[in-house]
Amino acid sequence: MVKVDFQSLIPRIFFTCVAIQVFLIVADFVFNYLDVMDELKVRRIWNIAREQSIPTWFSSIQTHLLAVTVFLVALAERHHVSKRRYSAWLAISAFFLWIGIDDFAAIHERMGIVLEEWVWEGSDITIAGIEVVNPSYAWHTLIAPVFVVCGIAITLFLWQKFRQHNLLKYLVIGFGLWVVSQGIDFLEGMEVIDDYYAAVQALWDIDDEYFVSHLMKVVEEEMEMLGTTYLWVGFLYYLANAVRGWQFQVEA
Repeated sequence: MVKVDFQSLIPRIFFTCVAIQVFLIVADFVFNYLDVMDELKVRRIWNIAREQSIPTWFSSIQTHLLAVTVFLVALAERHHVSKRRYSAWLAISAFFLWIGIDDFAAIHERMGIVLEEWVWEGSDITIAGIEVVNPSYAWHTLIAPVFVVCGIAITLFLWQKFRQHNLLKYLVIGFGLWVVSQGIDFLEGMEVIDDYYAAVQALWDIDDEYFVSHLMKVVEEEMEMLGTTYLWVGFLYYLANAVRGWQFQVEA
């Protein structure tokens, strides 16, 4: 009979996730830049910048594990908090669950295109005399504000509790990386992005334009994955504190 301290596993989980992300970067570079295989379908399996690839699958699974962790926190605190706070914990879990599903299925990008056709087709949108334009991908204008509101609400709800447990850095770094990654995504959707790619290519004397554009997408996706890792680890530590150093036994 072997006793395993739950809290001692958390740093291992963090470094394992980071190691997997480094491996995915290497695999993406080998298959999509070095062109070790000419078969496009095989290269896309490891393409970090594409949906429905192994990197996207890992990112989605990691976010789902984050959602499960928050759900376990809700169960652990069910008898110690009000029904309203318990419901808030469940809502946070549902939010991360949705993010995980959306990450793999690219729902927000696809729905953004549909909503753009409904909103802007054949007319201009004017609010308080100001014409509303869509400078980047459609989802940034029509769906991203909902995610921003949810993120702010979650941060305000967790701020005091995470501060008490000295876990605030995980919340700030995690959501901070998400914000920066989506900022990069916003830039990628702008019309001037090709000029930026050309400028970087000329500055660093890079022969392949694809390397520049693909590298920017890799940085964006990796920052998002790393942000999820920090959030997950923060909630794992919170869960460990909530269950007061819970230990489980493994049959040897």
